[in-house]
Amino acid sequence: MTARALVVAALLAISAIGCSGPPDPYAAYRQTEVEEVPGAFDWELLPTDPGYRASIDPSAAYASVYGAGRRPEAIAILGQVRNTLEDTTGPPAWIFVTPHTCFATEKGDLVSPGRSGDGCTDENLYVQGVDATTGATLGGFSAYQPPGGWDPARGGVPDPVVATTAQGTTELR
Repeated sequence: MTARALVVAALLAISAIGCSGPPDPYAAYRQTEVEEVPGAFDWELLPTDPGYRASIDPSAAYASVYGAGRRPEAIAILGQVRNTLEDTTGPPAWIFVTPHTCFATEKGDLVSPGRSGDGCTDENLYVQGVDATTGATLGGFSAYQPPGGWDPARGGVPDPVVATTAQGTTELR
């Protein structure tokens, strides 16, 4: 290779590095594959477009969900939620999965969950979304953790983020 060709190759490499932009700070939180949410009929998690960058950090998004701060930890996922029955897909979102949600177990439990035993277990999950661009709350649905446990298919093991609200502090992992 001539000296001139080496210089051109080096300049192309340098310009490619300069144009790539900063790394994605939330890469480990990204959903990497289509996956059913366990125990949630008709709901799937989807990856976002690889070029998408969240405008809102997970702790700010978490502060707007129902029950934020009531549990010591929650799973945070950057992805999209799809309802397979209605064939609808939400926007790129921070998706929070919180364990130990209380569900009614018998008639009358909506009035008094303590009447028939413990309707609150770690296996009961609540899944909520917050638009990762606008911060709008998207809603939620219940799910159930299988006996062997469940971890969403994310890009890695994220460093935990602490979210503090008026209700308390939750570690988002």
